[in-house]
Amino acid sequence: MEADYFRLVDLLLEQDLGLTLESDCDPNVQLVSAHPIEIETPARWLEPHTLMLTTGTRFAGQEKAALAQRELVRELVAAGVSALGYGVGVITETVPRALVDEANRHHFAVISIPAHVRFMDVVALVAAATRTTDSTVLRRTLQMQNHLLEAMASPAPEADLVGRLAELLRSSVVLYSEVGDVVASAGEAPLHLIRAQLRGRSGQLRFRIGRWMVSAHSISPGGHNYWLATASRRHELPDPLAAPAVEVALRLLNTIERARHRATTENRAVRAALVRALVSGEVPDPESVIDRLEMLRFGRRAKLRVVSLTAPRTYDGGRWTFRSDRLLDAIEQDVVDLAHDSRLPLLLAQGDQELLGIVPADSNSVDSWIQNLREGVVCGFSEPFDDIHAGPERLRDAQCARRAAIRAKSTAMRFEDVGISDWLLAGRDQSTTARKAADHLTPLIADHPELLEFLREYFANDLDVTATAKKCALHPNTVRYRIKRIEEALHASLRSPAVIAEIHLSLENLAVS
Repeated sequence: MEADYFRLVDLLLEQDLGLTLESDCDPNVQLVSAHPIEIETPARWLEPHTLMLTTGTRFAGQEKAALAQRELVRELVAAGVSALGYGVGVITETVPRALVDEANRHHFAVISIPAHVRFMDVVALVAAATRTTDSTVLRRTLQMQNHLLEAMASPAPEADLVGRLAELLRSSVVLYSEVGDVVASAGEAPLHLIRAQLRGRSGQLRFRIGRWMVSAHSISPGGHNYWLATASRRHELPDPLAAPAVEVALRLLNTIERARHRATTENRAVRAALVRALVSGEVPDPESVIDRLEMLRFGRRAKLRVVSLTAPRTYDGGRWTFRSDRLLDAIEQDVVDLAHDSRLPLLLAQGDQELLGIVPADSNSVDSWIQNLREGVVCGFSEPFDDIHAGPERLRDAQCARRAAIRAKSTAMRFEDVGISDWLLAGRDQSTTARKAADHLTPLIADHPELLEFLREYFANDLDVTATAKKCALHPNTVRYRIKRIEEALHASLRSPAVIAEIHLSLENLAVS
């Protein structure tokens, strides 16, 4: 690797020192030495590219300290001194404002040095770095990589990584999702203007927005597309740190997202398998299942509920299609995210036309979760149970409760709140009741299937001729004619409460089967 001189940024990357860049400047200035000095007119004792160290002793008690501080900065700039290191916690707790303001005017580097760091350690480190025959570029790259790698241990690794990269580059950094949402950002760059330039494009881009020079890279970890953009107003990007820093950040983002995708996929599969075992009643190792539920915050041998969820294709105003290919995937993502925010333990698995779940029966978070479900989601809950072999019966309870919630135009319903017809249906063997329902409606099923569908709509609209006509786009007289045909086929009157109850129960059984 090509040799390079020691720079201020290399000193800032020494994490043991904990130095902070206080001024708006390019940190890639060369350092040849570091010297503590507290006397007047220090520049005459300092060679170019030096780091001057001070505790601010010379300003203590001065009536015009701010003027003296500004004059010091101008003097150091004129002498070609690279930077000023100010030891905080000795005379002042922070770097004086006048020093930083004047340094910003000249884009001169001012760094703060914590009180526990000895000046002699800074001097020794700079001296050793400038004498070494090792590659400075290699050392800088390793320090930078270590600094960025620490983001992996953060609870929010993307945000931490973006913040660290922005700090290293002294630039704005933003990470966009594939739909243009800001995943994480740091700095003051015009995020919406940058996003507009990225729309419909891919690869590596460089462009200018006003005074901002922007460099953007597209990545696709875990099958999802992202943009990482860096923007600076002072220069394109500080070199030589920019290229390797951005490259490492891109690799780490790929690693973070792939690891998260893999963990999410595996976690989802494990939870789904547990749900399917419980609702099927096929639990070969009950103690193992009980242990897993306890690990998942359900409590030890806590009572459970089965939950059945569905939503129409108009769910979320159809916007779900922008984030998922399948409706159930979109619903699952939304309800799981909401459960996480509500601190509700929730296990989910996908069925043919519904989501099946397990929740703690006594959790105080269930009501909050229900209240915040997106419009269109309907769910039914079984009765509480603690026999983990009772899943099939409780699944029927939950499905009955969900259908009752749909009829009641409610978001959710518990099985203990359903009507007596649903309660009676759930208590019978499903295969037996399905045969009985089919026998009762055989004249329609065998000879008039179109009338069977019409009958469903008629009951769904509460036996209201006008509402059914509007729903089916028919004339009310046509509705009355079809009702008469159904009565003739069944040899029964649809005005009889007993007949209505029998047909309702039969239709519900057919829907279940």
